[in-house]
Amino acid sequence: MNEAREVICRSQWAKTLWVLVGLGVTGVVSALLLWAFTGLAVWPAVAVLSAVAAVAPLNKAVARVRADAHGVHSHTLLRRRSVRWSDIADLQVRLKYVQKPSLQDVRRLIVVRRGGRKWTLPLPVGYTTQVRRQDRDFTDNLEAFRELHRRHGTPESSHLVVVSNRTAGSGWAGSLLASVLLLVLAGVAAYSVPSTDAYLRDWRAAGRCTAGTPAAERGETCWTTVPAVIEYTEPSSGKGASWLYFADARPMERLSVRREAAEAFREGDEVELTVWRGSVKKVVGEHHTWREYDAPPGVPAACAALLVLIAGYPAARVLVRVRRRRRPDGEELPPVLPFVAVLAGTALWLLPLCYLHPTTLFTSRLTTVWPLAGALVSLALFTWAWHATRFRGPEESGPGRGAMAHHPE
Repeated sequence: MNEAREVICRSQWAKTLWVLVGLGVTGVVSALLLWAFTGLAVWPAVAVLSAVAAVAPLNKAVARVRADAHGVHSHTLLRRRSVRWSDIADLQVRLKYVQKPSLQDVRRLIVVRRGGRKWTLPLPVGYTTQVRRQDRDFTDNLEAFRELHRRHGTPESSHLVVVSNRTAGSGWAGSLLASVLLLVLAGVAAYSVPSTDAYLRDWRAAGRCTAGTPAAERGETCWTTVPAVIEYTEPSSGKGASWLYFADARPMERLSVRREAAEAFREGDEVELTVWRGSVKKVVGEHHTWREYDAPPGVPAACAALLVLIAGYPAARVLVRVRRRRRPDGEELPPVLPFVAVLAGTALWLLPLCYLHPTTLFTSRLTTVWPLAGALVSLALFTWAWHATRFRGPEESGPGRGAMAHHPE
């Protein structure tokens, strides 16, 4: 490696990537030809999707990273970039753990510029598998990059830093984005709670329409019944929908029901349908009655609370990283398990509360004491988790623990 003057890195999967590009181009051409002959509007969309599917492997297939005496140069389909060795403070390895049977981790090379900005190179990429414990090509390229850096630049450290999701120095934008998206979904679920509650209240308060009910109010404030004859039933064989088909398609062609109802009704059964606000709420036959399931408002409320708790996990990861933002790259971070315990303890009181009392919080002694007591418990757990994940110096680490070590290369 001491004679390395230039290192050129290309994808080791170039042949496979070009095959994928060819398949994408074939899809584009085929879709355009089918559009020209059939005129169907779906084919342009297929052509666009095929083109998008071809761009990603094309970008990886043409990607090239070169390191020489002048610096590091990256060439991709969409961008070219160069950094001089004098502007590079350090070279690091980004380790990503992959939960797959054959693939254990993926390694990337990070260029740390003076001032702290980081640039993850598209190449080289190293893969550690069960068959091949270490990617020799990646190791050789890494040593060549470091040798060129020592020869033509001024490294700030001779120690190779390996950053991962378990160490300081890796980004937290992905965790923050995941937390925000989950909170948005929780807001959508919570927004539907009042309308769900109002819908159920209206249905329970509705009565049968009479002859004197105005036509504008029929189906809104009251429900009507319609006779029908079942032509045949279609129970699902798996998780699909089961159907009731009506003779002469009156009052509708078919109705989706549970499998038990489809098996209980028989061909030729005379039934009565209860219709309210344009939907069938009940089917009454001689031997069986089917009722539409209306989820109570506690279901979306509990779902919203569950999404908030799930969002707490990536938020806890962000919190741990922000607290260690001044620690050196590669230092092992404390686990987020204490905060997971906080979320689990909160779920024990929050989910039942949201399910049972979604719209009646603080309206009685029970619904006032319950959330206040639960909040105090969660606050105590959070204080414990905050203390458990604080930074401990060498004097607090105990014998044999010392400072947190870097990951091995």
